[in-house]
Amino acid sequence: MIRVQTVRRDSIAEALGVQPGTMVLAINGRPVRDSLDLMFYEAEERLEVEGVEPDGEPVVYDVEKDANLRLGIVPQPDKVRRCTNACPFCFVKGNPKTSKLRQGLYIKDDDYRLSFMYGHYVTLTNLRDDDWERIFEQRLSPLYVSVHATDPEARQAMLVNPRSAEIGTHLDRLAGGGIRIHAQVVLCPTINDGPILQKTIDDLYARGTDILSLSIVPVGLTEFNADRGVRQLESDECRRALEQIDAARQRARDERGTAWCYASDEFFLQAGIDVPGREYFDDQDLMANGVGAISILRDQVRRDLGNLPRLDGQRIVLVTGSSMSQHLGELASDISEATGAVVDTAPAISGLYGPLVTTAGLLSGEDHRRALEPYRDYDLALFSRTALNDDGLFLDDMHIEELQDKLPELRICPTEHITEVLAAL
Repeated sequence: MIRVQTVRRDSIAEALGVQPGTMVLAINGRPVRDSLDLMFYEAEERLEVEGVEPDGEPVVYDVEKDANLRLGIVPQPDKVRRCTNACPFCFVKGNPKTSKLRQGLYIKDDDYRLSFMYGHYVTLTNLRDDDWERIFEQRLSPLYVSVHATDPEARQAMLVNPRSAEIGTHLDRLAGGGIRIHAQVVLCPTINDGPILQKTIDDLYARGTDILSLSIVPVGLTEFNADRGVRQLESDECRRALEQIDAARQRARDERGTAWCYASDEFFLQAGIDVPGREYFDDQDLMANGVGAISILRDQVRRDLGNLPRLDGQRIVLVTGSSMSQHLGELASDISEATGAVVDTAPAISGLYGPLVTTAGLLSGEDHRRALEPYRDYDLALFSRTALNDDGLFLDDMHIEELQDKLPELRICPTEHITEVLAAL
């Protein structure tokens, strides 16, 4: 069953009088195990929803609606399926042990439901028979799978879990059930690079349209897990991997009309090579995997420059991680020229994870405060919304309002699209 956390305004559930705390037991006689079941079972025109109200009174709601219309029930968070692997590069293991971070950051999730709903990458090593049955019954396609290596020994060396060596069998099983996947490789030097990477690319390409895409990202470490037997790629190793990726892309374009294989932005940054334009990514939506974020931001800003208002006299600062500082600095110059505003960038250093972590989404509230301290007399500060969770909290549990209170003279604004905020000034 699920328990109702909130009810959306002007929804069917609100009209029915569904109260927070109500337990939803079944829809049309089928037990509701979690929010994924709710999403699937409510997509029918006639519903009989069985529940128990907060006071313990049984209740049945009869609903007739359009099949595409949701009930408006927001359930309490599901219990997350935990990871059973022991990857030496695991980012959860790279969290500070003594800092007070959001509790969710210490959860090693490996949950196929989150893969389908939110694009989380999973390893397929913790699936039971009933999980496989559910994947096929509910057509949970596509899934996002951390393959890492198709060579069984190499993959087990990375994940440690003996079941990880069964990746070929697992991919066969998904394909047999009509489930397609977006595949991922986290590249670790001397473990799954070189010939192992080539075998992985070739094996996945040979599976045809069952593999929708292959994203390859360099291993990312923090100062807390950098001593567990894995090191970061050096620039020449990144360049060699990019040559392998480029060869795979050319083959896929020639044979299938799409590049299929994509290197993450971080690969180009670590290799000292310019990040390619948006056409490199074939309109694939793989930003959550660090693929295409820079080119999308660059294209979006430059496309909108002509629509920005004059902001003469305004002083604006853009906060980012060190890996993005050069690219954001170039865009800041473009924005300044188009608007007349003074636009600076403030690269922030992670005080939680150390200098190895350079992405904006992993900066804490205190990191932002330190970066913005020299700019407290500016008019506006923009930073990536990915640094916040849905409750407005940074990694260190600082709320966005607390950061604003610490810098009261400066208007602070999280954003997904810089130019949208500027256009509204």
